[in-house]
Amino acid sequence: MALGRSVDIAINHDPKAIVMHKTNHRKTLHLTEDIFEVDLNKYVKGQHVALMWASPDCTSHSKAKGGQPRKSGLRILPWAVYKHASTILPDVVIMENVEEIQKWGPLDENGFPIKEREGEEYNKFINAMISLGYEFDCRELVAADYGAPTIRKRWYAIFRRDGKPIVWPEPTHNKDGADGLSKWLSCGDLVNWSNLGVSIFDRDKELAESIKNRLVAGIKKYILENPPYIVEDKRAVEYAKRYEQSAKKNSYKDGLIASFITKYYKTGIGQSLNEPLHTITPLLVILVLYQHF
Repeated sequence: MALGRSVDIAINHDPKAIVMHKTNHRKTLHLTEDIFEVDLNKYVKGQHVALMWASPDCTSHSKAKGGQPRKSGLRILPWAVYKHASTILPDVVIMENVEEIQKWGPLDENGFPIKEREGEEYNKFINAMISLGYEFDCRELVAADYGAPTIRKRWYAIFRRDGKPIVWPEPTHNKDGADGLSKWLSCGDLVNWSNLGVSIFDRDKELAESIKNRLVAGIKKYILENPPYIVEDKRAVEYAKRYEQSAKKNSYKDGLIASFITKYYKTGIGQSLNEPLHTITPLLVILVLYQHF
């Protein structure tokens, strides 16, 4: 959308990632290949490359990894960016990763980062890109400040070698809608309420007791004790009414549906749909609240 045209080439080793990308970018050439092994010259064919976007795997840099050992094979993926940039020389290279990538350094024999050498490999990579003639700048940005319904915070880097200045976008949103900016978007407003899946009550296998407890806690916190997210989509309302009628043999004419998001993880009860999405793997839960008139 930003470019006003389709992505030309997309590369990922994971077939599932390729299928997802292909669903949204049907005119793109998709390559299910190892990013280090793929020969981009074969596909670029000497054409001028204006932009290359790279999002190397972040899991072995992220603080979400906790105290677990890192995988050196994943940590070196930014060097694939340098490899291809040095070959096809795009005008602009944009990278996205977790902010901890700025601490990228060597690992000890057990796979743990060496504290005294934090940032060593990161600086080598940045300097290597600069050696190709690129100007460089980076920032840590929150997606919600730019109109995306998620509070994900990431490191963004821009490398530019076309002689034009690096320009960063100005924020358009903030948490409270202060200073003349718009308020952060609610992630619930972007849910496709026409695709509600299968009710948890119709599952072949009953939910575990711990999951039920988290659902109850989420309903209490995000619906009963705080301003709930009211689902206004008529398709969701009709779906819920039909389910309630078949399950309880009652007839409802009017009602409200409130919803929140719970997590697949073993801890935590989720979040409200009134705010941007947190960095989680979500499962949408709908609670039907009927208000009779």
